[in-house]
Amino acid sequence: MRSTLLTFALVVPAAVSVFGQACPESSETAPITQSIVRTLEGRLVWHDGIRKWFELKLDKPQCGQASVQLVQGERAGTPLEVLRGCQVRSRGALDLSPTGYYSLDVFQEVEEIEPLGKCVLQSPFPDYSKARPNKAIRAYRVDMHVSYEPGDHPIVFRVTSAGKDLQPWQAYAKYLLTGGFVLYGFCGDGFVVNNSFGTPEARLNQFDENMAAFDPESAAAVGKKDLRLGYTCVRNQ
Repeated sequence: MRSTLLTFALVVPAAVSVFGQACPESSETAPITQSIVRTLEGRLVWHDGIRKWFELKLDKPQCGQASVQLVQGERAGTPLEVLRGCQVRSRGALDLSPTGYYSLDVFQEVEEIEPLGKCVLQSPFPDYSKARPNKAIRAYRVDMHVSYEPGDHPIVFRVTSAGKDLQPWQAYAKYLLTGGFVLYGFCGDGFVVNNSFGTPEARLNQFDENMAAFDPESAAAVGKKDLRLGYTCVRNQ
């Protein structure tokens, strides 16, 4: 019996070395190696901030982490957004976050996810992918209120033309926060940026006519955390 147990103990590490390791690893001389597929349990938290992301607060620490970020492809089954706030079980490999686009050191590529116990499903996020600017609009202004205070603070947008609000604003503006924390603002389809403005400490030169660029990280570093930024858009034809 002891011989059988010893054989089993020797086989398990060998199997891990063949099929992958339990936790992701990094090396100065080799690419990051992700973990084997793992099953995690915890509470799913949606962070609706400047950078929007999902956190899994683990019931038990895994790979030295109390929380991991969850990322999901378009065809990974149940969308994370409907399970926000629930206790869940997720399955997928763990990996080390390679850039500033991630908010935690470790993330899981979700292959499967399911609720645990009682869970009130949330509504899917609104889809503005097909929203387009009004063809009668020739020019407009985009104002962004950006808070760099601790916690989740989504950027508040207001889009106006001739003093009138344009809705939905997602048809006229969008943004990207890079891994280096540069904030780019974009116009809607058929429009280009022709001017940018705002809190001086967060100013960057306009990148090109396709985007306005700002540096909120540098502004926050000198104590300017309540930022008013914006740009104007005109039709390009």
